[in-house]
This record gives sequence, structure tokens and C-alpha cells, in this order.
Amino acid sequence: NLLINSEIFLNEEWFPGILITLFLNQENSKFVIPAYQLQFLLNKHLPLYKELGFDFSIQNNQIIFSQHIVSIQTLESLLDDYCQSNYEKQIIIFSDVGSLEKDLKNILRITLCKKDWFHEGDSFVREKKELSKTYDLLKEKFFLRSFPNQTLMSLTNEDINLIKKIIKENLDCSDKFAKLNRAFLSGWASWINLDRDKFEWSLEAEPIDQFPEIIELLSKNNIIFLSSFRRDNFYKKYLSKHNIKLSSSLSLESNFVEKDIITYIPPKLLLPNNPLFISSTIDICKKFSFLSKGVSIFLSNEDNFKIKLATELASVYGQRVLLENYPNVDNQIVCSSYDWWISKLHLICPPEQIIIPLLPFPNMEEPINQETISSLRSQSKNWFREFMFPEAFHSIEKAVSPLRKNSGKLVILDGRISNRKWGRDMLEMIQPQ
Repeated sequence: NLLINSEIFLNEEWFPGILITLFLNQENSKFVIPAYQLQFLLNKHLPLYKELGFDFSIQNNQIIFSQHIVSIQTLESLLDDYCQSNYEKQIIIFSDVGSLEKDLKNILRITLCKKDWFHEGDSFVREKKELSKTYDLLKEKFFLRSFPNQTLMSLTNEDINLIKKIIKENLDCSDKFAKLNRAFLSGWASWINLDRDKFEWSLEAEPIDQFPEIIELLSKNNIIFLSSFRRDNFYKKYLSKHNIKLSSSLSLESNFVEKDIITYIPPKLLLPNNPLFISSTIDICKKFSFLSKGVSIFLSNEDNFKIKLATELASVYGQRVLLENYPNVDNQIVCSSYDWWISKLHLICPPEQIIIPLLPFPNMEEPINQETISSLRSQSKNWFREFMFPEAFHSIEKAVSPLRKNSGKLVILDGRISNRKWGRDMLEMIQPQ
């Protein structure tokens, strides 16, 4: 097993290095990439290799040679294949471990909607009536307990025990019931999603830790993990926790000359829990936009703050200000979430400056994050260092990566970066600066 870290994996320039190696190796292998890259690779990229003299055919996303096959797959299709054939001793390359956890969450998550409560067969008429009654009873209970505009709700122990009992007694009524029963036995987290427009509810379930769900696949095969982070700060430790031993871990230089990020932390910053934080921070943001000649990116995962900031900046700078949209003029100002910026940064020229008003910690209103922290507490683990800190740093590390190309400026306005030891640790990890 091998872990390779390099920012080159943020784009597609590294494809030849991996593919030519797999072509020459003459062993069956699987190359796992995101769905958006799959068609690009199959339709536009692979024909270039025939010009180099490689003799292969392509069928069902497989590159077929006379001696071996290289399968190009998404993570979801890989897991489906493994459930059916349980292969082992193959080479599997994961193209970006930074998104592996998130992709696993989306693939493994189970959503139990209203339609999943009812079997269509005539033999289940009595069960359908009972389940319909139970569904409506729970609906009334959840909506009465909810706050105005609340869409996500944690379950009480009484709720969980009742739902578990219903699902166990009616496994034959729905495929989702059988899946959920297995999920509950495995200790998955669950919560309620309220649809206020339709006055309906659904049950969501996903594993607190995703890796145990694929541990058999990882342990039976030879794995190469590619990471788009410059260096590994957390992942090796995470793999070790799950008994996945790495024969080697290395960091490769980026495919550009790295320049220092010019980092600035203003003195006497307020903490986010200070009542004056929002107004004070927005005033500072206005000043940093005044003399900017290049693109400025303002990052916040807090939607209300992000919209208020964009509105206030637009009142001063007018059409220069964009809310999660592509800049087409050199001095435009973009306000966005970290996820939006990270997904688009390879399409936008490196900005002159990135301003971080709020650090990107996981949203504690989301039940899955509450369950994750509760689970770590029950194991007497440092939930902040094990969960909150790595999640926030991963977002920052990816978000600031373009600044290494042009020695751009990074400004952090969250007072915790200078007033907390972990904040200073996080700042020190942003390199080179």
C-alpha cells in the first residue's frame, strides 16, 4: 500500500504518469476516479495513447490489453462490483483520498422516504395500514417538536427504539427496511429530514466512520492512495487506526514553482461569539477590497454571514461583487462557501488575495456531526483534534492552494487563529508562507 501526496493531483496533468504505468505493468488493475472525469478520460484522453503505440480496446469502461485489463471506475461502481465478485490481490488506485470520505458518505447514506414504507403487493394490505398509521403518528410527533424553519432534527432514544422496532418487524415490506436494519446493527447515525413544503419527513442514516464499511476491500487488495494535499498531516494516522499499513508514504513537488503565501493576521481580532464580530469583520473586509487590483475571494460556510457580507460589499463596490459566480474582470470580488471555491478554483486564475472571515469548522447543527462528536467522546478521544481540526484544515489547505502559484495574500479575520493554540498550529501548517 502506498500514499502519494502532491498538489499535481488537483488537475488532470498527472493522468499519463499513472495510466502508462498501468498499461506497462500487465496486471489487472482498477483506477477509481470521480464521475465528472470518467467521460473525459474515456472519450478525449485515452485516444492519445494509441498514437504512442499502445494496442488496446475499450469496452464497458475497461481498457483491454492482450495480457491484462485496466478498469476505469467510479467509487460507487467499484463497491457494487466488489459486493458481487469479492475480488482480491488487485491493484486499486484511488485518485483523491481528500474526497474519498465525502464520496463514501454520499454513496452509503440511506434515505427512507414515505414511499419506502409501503409494499405494493396485495398480501401486505394489513401491514400497509399499520405502517401508514405509524408513519403519520411519527410525522405529527416530529413536526410538533420542531422549531420554525427547522429541516434537520436529531432523534431521541425513544424515537430510535420505536423506529428500530418497526423496521425489524417489517423487514419484508421494503428493501430499505432491510438495509436500515443492518445499518442500525452496525451503529450508524440517523436523523430526521423535514420537508415543510410537502409536510412530509424522511429518515437519513449514514456511518459515523466510513472506512470500516470498506475495510475488507482495502485489506484484500494492493492500494495506492493519491492525495492532492502537499503533505500528509492526518491521513497516515487515520489509516493506521484502521490497521491499513502503508509500505511507503511520500510527497512529490507540485507541477509549478511554489511561492510563499503572504499571510496577514490583523491584531486584536474579535472571536466569532462576540456580538460585535459580524459588523467589525465586515468593516475590515471592505477595507481589504478597496485597493485590490486582482480577484479577491471571501470564504465562509456560514450562509447568513456570506450573504450579509456580499450585500454589504455590493453596497460599496456595486457590480464588482459576485455571490458564488465566476469573475470575468480582474478586480472582481467573489463571496462563496469553501466547497464552491474548491470545486471551481482550477477554472479560475489564481486570485490576488483570499480573505477568510470564518474558519470552516463542521456545522454543529447537522446531526451527523453531533453524532460523530458524541461517538468520539464515548471513546474518550479528543473530538476537536480528531474531527473538527482536520476537517477545517483540509478545507483551508485546498482553498489557499492557488496562492502558491502567484505569491498571493491570505488574510484570516477569525480571532481564534491567534487566540487559540490550535489556531497557531493551524497557521503554522499552511506552508510555504
